[in-house]
Amino acid sequence: MRFIIFGAGALGSLFGALLSMHHDVLLVGRKKHMEVIKEKGLKIEGITEGVFYLETEWDGSEYDIVILTTKAYDTEKAAREILKKFGKMPVLSLQNGLRNEEMLAEIIGNEYVIGGVTSHGATFLEYGRIYHAGIGETIIGEIDGKITDRIKNIAEAFNKCGIETKISRNIKNEIWRKAVVNAAINGLTALLKCKNGFLLENRNAEILLEKICRECIKVARAEGIEIGEKIIDKTKEIAEKTADNISSMLQDLLKGKKTEIEEINGEFVRIARRHGMEAYINEFLTLAIKAMESVRHLG
Repeated sequence: MRFIIFGAGALGSLFGALLSMHHDVLLVGRKKHMEVIKEKGLKIEGITEGVFYLETEWDGSEYDIVILTTKAYDTEKAAREILKKFGKMPVLSLQNGLRNEEMLAEIIGNEYVIGGVTSHGATFLEYGRIYHAGIGETIIGEIDGKITDRIKNIAEAFNKCGIETKISRNIKNEIWRKAVVNAAINGLTALLKCKNGFLLENRNAEILLEKICRECIKVARAEGIEIGEKIIDKTKEIAEKTADNISSMLQDLLKGKKTEIEEINGEFVRIARRHGMEAYINEFLTLAIKAMESVRHLG
């Protein structure tokens, strides 16, 4: 298959590298990152080791699918750029947050949108260099739940390259599950400025993780999404598997960049209020991280 990775940062670059072992891949990302990859190749360290050579300039030829890995707050902008440059084509979102597929459908069209989640951990070290910190499963699915040829082809292509991938008939539920995991791990590691594994090493941090998950479960239930208490154990399992990973939210915070806190924890707060509820822990995390984006540190 022929893949376009749109928004190739840490995760997108990792997926692009892995897919390039058996497929044609075009990376679309930050100019400096693309320039280094074009000149020296993409270096992956950690669980995956190697230098991968991928296309970074579009020659006008046709591709089968776009894998979207931009930040959730850039989804609308990215969708319009994809539509303008490549036209209407299938787009698989592997992003954080709860509204990406909805925004893509509004701009590109329902029939072109594919949902997906992944728990692979990747860290952006420098331009042209990515650290693969954690292996996790990837789940993809059609929004209407049908098992189509295209979803089977994508799963087969991913699995062939060592990206363990399953197909779901209820991808919306999986997206909500991933959002709970992100709300707990990303929000908490950003606040505590720790690697994912610390959330299980420290009992106080683990209690906070559990409380965030339980609050998110209540919000999901109010929205008619039943994800169950097992998501708490799943969140801990992912934190353990990606113990050495620096979450994407913490990476952004340490670099002085905007985080996805509004699109993750903030979304749980907004949905809760729509149902006449409060999500106090998620609201605290949202306000705290937004403050930390702007704080001038002493010393």
